[in-house]
Amino acid sequence: MFAGERSNKFRKILQHNIKFYLFDLFSKLDSASISKSLKEAGNATFWNGVTMKNIKQYCILIIFFLICGLPASTSAVSCKELNTPEKIKSFMKESHQSNPLLRKNVSLGLILDVCEGKVCRSKSKRAAQKETLRIQKLGNKRRIFAEKGPNAPRCVIKRGGRQFVCSSCGIVSNESCRSFPSDGSTIFPGTNIDSSDFAFTAGDTKDIKCSKLKNPKFFKIETLINVESGEKGKVYDKVLSYYDKKKEVPIMVNFFAEKVLRKVYRFFPKYYAKVGGKWISTVMRVRTTQGNEKKFIFETLTHIQKKNGKLKLYLDLSADPDLKNVPPESLFSTD
Repeated sequence: MFAGERSNKFRKILQHNIKFYLFDLFSKLDSASISKSLKEAGNATFWNGVTMKNIKQYCILIIFFLICGLPASTSAVSCKELNTPEKIKSFMKESHQSNPLLRKNVSLGLILDVCEGKVCRSKSKRAAQKETLRIQKLGNKRRIFAEKGPNAPRCVIKRGGRQFVCSSCGIVSNESCRSFPSDGSTIFPGTNIDSSDFAFTAGDTKDIKCSKLKNPKFFKIETLINVESGEKGKVYDKVLSYYDKKKEVPIMVNFFAEKVLRKVYRFFPKYYAKVGGKWISTVMRVRTTQGNEKKFIFETLTHIQKKNGKLKLYLDLSADPDLKNVPPESLFSTD
């Protein structure tokens, strides 16, 4: 349990206790006793002009604010609390759920902008490749429907050990599907987004530590990963992660192999939004690099789609209005 959880629990207990004692006190006092107590506690000249009606109004106002809730605590997680490898790994695993593509039960609309090499320099070519996707995930099942763009109206469905490519799909329909053995890839199709990149929190680590930064709003976690001799240079051996203290979410994750920066995930603080009481990233940029983030060779940029100013993001399939009365299993059906 981190700072935010403890402060919320404490706030609820404090709120309950204050309301109980205030109601109890108010029920036992009459007009004379309240006036006497207030005059003794403060300026008698001021309280002489206060009527019982005024006092009741003030007390009712106080009770109203207590019922509505006390202000949320501004406390946040810090390196002081993340003082063991187990606590750090637990924190990172939980914080990575702010990435909607890593969640197990989710429905979202996603604008996908992918480019490679020289294409990244051309706005017109990038625009031509943009896609609007509908993504649903439930457990180990995943459906990606290309609503707009060069791949529309196709969809790709991953279910168990099989992958299905359907040439004609709708918001809730899959038609003309062909089945292929799943290659077990964890890469989001056509991108450099790889869910296995974040599996390092459960892997074998040489060392993991939390460090303060000059900017007190953020902190850094450095993870050194054990790598077999034959895999050196092919897999990541170091990860530098940067986190927002207050929101308890990542803002940047850098992956290295043999001291060379290979991939950068950026989650922009101003593009986090509260969904179902949780901070969720609505914009993500992923760059594959050869040592420098600015000199990238592949880039994926994602935006959560909006409709009438509201994010098309639901942390439960059943909460998506477009899927109302649709059995979840039917979304992944290819019969």
